[in-house]
Amino acid sequence: MKGSQVVVVGAGIGGLAAALALLRAGQRVRLYEQVAELAEVGAGLSITPNAGKALVALGLRAELERIGSRPPAGAIRHYATGEVLVTLAQDQSGERYGLPLYHVHRADLHAALAAAVRAADPGCLATGNGVAAIESRPDGVSLQLRDGTRATADWLVGADGIHSVTRAALFGPDRPNFTGYLAYRGLVPGEQVPPALLDPPLCMTVGPRRLLMRYPLRGGALVNIVAIAQRSAWTEEGWSVGATREELLAEFADFEPHSRRLLELVPPGKLFKWGLFDRDPLPTWTRGRATLLGDAAHAMPPFTGQGAVMALEDAAVIGRAAAAAATPDEALRRYEQARLGRVTDALVMSRARALTYFADDPRQQVRALGAGMAELRTLYDYDAGAAPV
Repeated sequence: MKGSQVVVVGAGIGGLAAALALLRAGQRVRLYEQVAELAEVGAGLSITPNAGKALVALGLRAELERIGSRPPAGAIRHYATGEVLVTLAQDQSGERYGLPLYHVHRADLHAALAAAVRAADPGCLATGNGVAAIESRPDGVSLQLRDGTRATADWLVGADGIHSVTRAALFGPDRPNFTGYLAYRGLVPGEQVPPALLDPPLCMTVGPRRLLMRYPLRGGALVNIVAIAQRSAWTEEGWSVGATREELLAEFADFEPHSRRLLELVPPGKLFKWGLFDRDPLPTWTRGRATLLGDAAHAMPPFTGQGAVMALEDAAVIGRAAAAAATPDEALRRYEQARLGRVTDALVMSRARALTYFADDPRQQVRALGAGMAELRTLYDYDAGAAPV
């Protein structure tokens, strides 16, 4: 199938990757994004080998190597004493799975995807004009845009995130589930961090119902910090809710001095927090000629680090499904059959980690983390560029 008209809703990582895959499969793509200028927020992102394979399938291996950093050796430490509970060896994913694990700045990956989409079709991306309403029919889709205009297409991919307009239009309104955890994220300029605070460069510190993770980005120019703690409730939305160092330090007041000193170095205005949500699995993502991709379909908590990874896999597969199919309906069937079971398994796995990673005893947390990593690695062999569609 070549030349079908596809609308992609949402220009986050999943939407850009889907647009790129569909363009390279010979489709005519229109990508709608409600914000006026693309500027992905966030900090560090793990590109596990299965995500790397998806990016290779999208033609972005050189970009991945340019923006990615290989994780160094590291350690898991006790929150109160600083004792090394486990030494983490240098990552061996390249030898085991055919591609290394990389850490990237989320904004760098987003920019690389956006540049590739614009290079493939300079007129593909329409910013500052979100989708207000969608009607999916057996023979196509029609859209009401926020500026009042209408558009039509042969089929549609909704990649508009956890608060997806597309999902609500296809399946009715529902609410994401709060997982009971809050995450802080911050970036510290590498030159401001004393070497003693980066020994080893990659470190997770575990304490009762909390985790503190740090690792270098952009070749050490930045130090990425993610701190997760329990919360009974959370009502604010978005990735960019501002936080203060004072509240972060209060949350981790009983952590050892090295950890606290690193938290003190986060520059004012560069610390954010977000509640961790997921959604219940859907029995199908497709209604008529419209389907879902990424968080719109399968938002999951970050305890396996697979949320953006699954969106990249989705994107590579939907492009291959379009290339293999004779009609949009066939492409949608191929895509969902290839992806629904795998992603639901990953969501269930991520939810289970939330119950085991945040014990009161740090040594119990370490045992759970070890078991969780062994299970997570069962996902790494998947190649979205070669899996059956």
